[in-house]
Amino acid sequence: MKSKVKKILEVVFILAIFALSVTIFLFREKIGQVHDVGYLGLFFLCFLSNSTVLLPAPSLMIAASCALIMNPWLVALFAALGSTLGEFVGYAFGTVTEDLSPKFQNFVKKLTSKIHNQTILVFILAVLPLPLFDIVGIYSGGTKMNLIKFSVACFVGKFIKLLFYTRIYDILEWTYSII
Repeated sequence: MKSKVKKILEVVFILAIFALSVTIFLFREKIGQVHDVGYLGLFFLCFLSNSTVLLPAPSLMIAASCALIMNPWLVALFAALGSTLGEFVGYAFGTVTEDLSPKFQNFVKKLTSKIHNQTILVFILAVLPLPLFDIVGIYSGGTKMNLIKFSVACFVGKFIKLLFYTRIYDILEWTYSII
């Protein structure tokens, strides 16, 4: 009986994640236009953008536009924190999906046999400007990767990526103001 209730709750969780993802995806243009939200608003918007599963959302553009009027270092920090917490949704999705689907379980086992250091993989993929980092979160949750290692690797990688983009925007804005 408990396993049936657990499976129902897992399906409800997956449907809730899907509904949240579709909602954020549908309003992505409005979310991306906000640039004067403050650091807490930036944190929240990046959290929402990265909470979508398999649907791209504009967290990188939100951070870049905020960097035009706010401190780029703090923008990168708050955006990376929000983005990392948002990736927990993908991680949880992977954990739940792994329990529901034997096919996903077999797929994850095949992938895991080829990857020797998941933490470095998460870090490298977090640094790269990939639109579907959710797959990494789902994979990490599906393999039951240590949540702290996932979080640290994800945060450091996203911070480096966001700092690069926010500094580029800051430099471009400074150059434009001189011209």
